[in-house]
Amino acid sequence: MYKDVLFAFGMFQATFLLLDIYILSKTGRDITRKGEHTWFCVLIVTHMVYLVCNTAWTMHEYDLLELPRALLMLVCSLSLWSVINCATSFFLFVTERREVEFFRTFTGRVLRLVPAGIATALILLNPWTGLVFTLDGEEYFVHEALYLPTIVVASLYLVAVAVIGAVAAMRARTSFKRRSSTALCGSVLLIMLYIVLDGFMSKASILPAAVFAVIVVIFILMQESSINSDALTGMNNRRKADEYLSERLTRISASDPLYLYIGDLNGFKKINDTYGHVEGDRALVRCSLALKQTIGRYNGFAARFGGDEFLMTRQPDGEAEADPEALIRDLTGLLAERSEDLPYELAMTVGYAVCRDPRVPMNDYIRQADAMLYERKARLRVGR
Repeated sequence: MYKDVLFAFGMFQATFLLLDIYILSKTGRDITRKGEHTWFCVLIVTHMVYLVCNTAWTMHEYDLLELPRALLMLVCSLSLWSVINCATSFFLFVTERREVEFFRTFTGRVLRLVPAGIATALILLNPWTGLVFTLDGEEYFVHEALYLPTIVVASLYLVAVAVIGAVAAMRARTSFKRRSSTALCGSVLLIMLYIVLDGFMSKASILPAAVFAVIVVIFILMQESSINSDALTGMNNRRKADEYLSERLTRISASDPLYLYIGDLNGFKKINDTYGHVEGDRALVRCSLALKQTIGRYNGFAARFGGDEFLMTRQPDGEAEADPEALIRDLTGLLAERSEDLPYELAMTVGYAVCRDPRVPMNDYIRQADAMLYERKARLRVGR
């Protein structure tokens, strides 16, 4: 009887492995940003290691595979390390996707890896210290003093993901961002449920199934977001901007206008020619972060419109907030802050149009904003 169960278990594990390989082959930089892509790939590869170790251990437990003691210790160590690394890479993916500002600083980048680094060191040293786990005379896995703290590290990363997802869901201004953030929280709950159920499994682990479910959820979210998002900056793209404006411009009036801004990065061609296209991409990413931070203050909308051109909108709540230049001044200040460690200055020239009549075509307002932008560029003698 148990041989049939083990055969089914092995087929499931093999299927997960093949699907991991397929998803990895379909996860290109064109559907997500570099940071998200890196940590998602790490998650998939770690899950593959986990599958292999979990299968080997289960086969050993049921006497279908004879493993030397040293190799068995390695399998157990890799399996435990995989659990830690899956949780860590999931957390790092979420911090990149949700653009948590603290984790973009040097201090934040270091701190987010410290717990995983300590847990990894304990696992690597365990064959000599025996502080995390040991194998008894019959080669059964035995928890030691530091096993629980090591597992707590993985749990803390998952709790952090749940918190980030919950906060992002509450702050989301679009249904997609709300749904994707809620899905991340749901993924954590699924893993927690499987961890509890896993505790009742003495000779096999079902946790790889939960991790695979998370991988599928993330892959679907990335595919969905790639339709309306710019892969380099993570901003809304031209398609999303057109869709947003078409809907928003039907609700404007003389007493409730929409301010539409078009911004162009100054000297972008010179940055590319002087420092290379990699640095040009870096400039665009920094510019997009400043745009997101600025538009967040006004509860507005921002998108990469094409190349080094960006679009923003805001709809003032009252006449007291209706200074269109206020947003431009805020953006200029933030761009200056993000230029401090660069060999060039980040600056944008911005034009705008005040949209009051819903009967005017969207492209006419965009042309008005563009005309102001190029008029200002000519006046300031700012090159592309």
